[in-house]
Amino acid sequence: MFVLFVSKKESAALSRLGGIACNDKVRVSTGEKINRGLKALEEKVLGRDLCAACGACLSLCPYLRSYKGRVVKLDDCNLEEGRCFAYCPRTEVNLDEVYQKLFGKDYEEIELGPVRKIMMARAKDPIWAKKVQTGGVVSALIDFALRESIFQAAVLTPRDGDLLPQGKIIKGRKEILRCAGSSYVSGPTLEALNKGPWKEKDQIGIVGLPCQVLALARMKTSKLEKKTPIDQVSLVIGLFCTWALDYKPFIAFLHQRVGSRSIKKLNITPPPERILEVTAGGTLYQIPVDDIRPLIRPSCRVCLDMTAELSDISVGTVEGKEGWNTVIVRTPKGEDLLTRAKKAGVIEIRPLTKNNLSHLKEASLLKKRRALDALHEKEGIEKNYFTLSDNLIKRIISETEGIPS
Repeated sequence: MFVLFVSKKESAALSRLGGIACNDKVRVSTGEKINRGLKALEEKVLGRDLCAACGACLSLCPYLRSYKGRVVKLDDCNLEEGRCFAYCPRTEVNLDEVYQKLFGKDYEEIELGPVRKIMMARAKDPIWAKKVQTGGVVSALIDFALRESIFQAAVLTPRDGDLLPQGKIIKGRKEILRCAGSSYVSGPTLEALNKGPWKEKDQIGIVGLPCQVLALARMKTSKLEKKTPIDQVSLVIGLFCTWALDYKPFIAFLHQRVGSRSIKKLNITPPPERILEVTAGGTLYQIPVDDIRPLIRPSCRVCLDMTAELSDISVGTVEGKEGWNTVIVRTPKGEDLLTRAKKAGVIEIRPLTKNNLSHLKEASLLKKRRALDALHEKEGIEKNYFTLSDNLIKRIISETEGIPS
């Protein structure tokens, strides 16, 4: 038996084929087993160019490798059910089920996900201001948590000289500083978690994009036997993300614009400018963001999550407030870390203005609406990607009407 999540119109049609309709869910009996292994991952994700390159499947399967920003299949696999499929953030996911297991409630807070507190913050030590993007809160929190033994190691995402992000196990401040800054390219961060090595008693912190945070949640809530250290992950910090760029075409694009100069820093200015600033060879290049939009990964277009809603703490920029981060506290563990860091003088906190909060909610809802539109254009792929009630879909559509995109 398997479950298809379909519209009411399709429900009636399927019932004539032997299914038993119940609201918008239909159970259909078939004589064949449904593959949920590498075969299905290739068909539904890799073959449709929907891979998020999160790394959740890597170092688990001998047939998958990462190569220049892509996950590639080396050979076929005959497993009918595998972790590669179960952990992937772009295969079937019931968001109500995941939210119930993590937060004890259904997926219903469609604006920003679960929120205990929301504020703006910045790191107080000037060492972070010189190296990091915006307010330095993520780097400062990771540094504090390591010094206080809240966890013994963290998985962060440094980039090599060619801007390709790779996950790395970090245990000290010097390594954190080498991971500071953004590349706007997605990379297989979670491969470092799967690969290790880890000590049995190590507690682990992870910083990741929304797709990587969803993959971690799927690892944690999967019914398959765990062969990753996911139960040792004690804290997840999620990064706001509207989209990430496809590595190979982006690198080719940059080489056309700045030549062979070594790229030291990338930054995207907030609205209304939206300029990609590239510091290379001692020169600042300014490129309109619209020039790089065609290089966005296709998987980002079907992503519903801008603020990493399944993390313990989510961090992004504050529009119009240079040097400050927006911080969303989602869990008691996240709140405890932030409270201790503030008390120790590691970060300073201010209220987030109503105007900033309103803009953040609008941006988050618009990403959900664009994802729904993209999924609809893919001829119903949403039935194989995630499940949302009719009511939630209607709310997202209703609440984004009239908002400029």
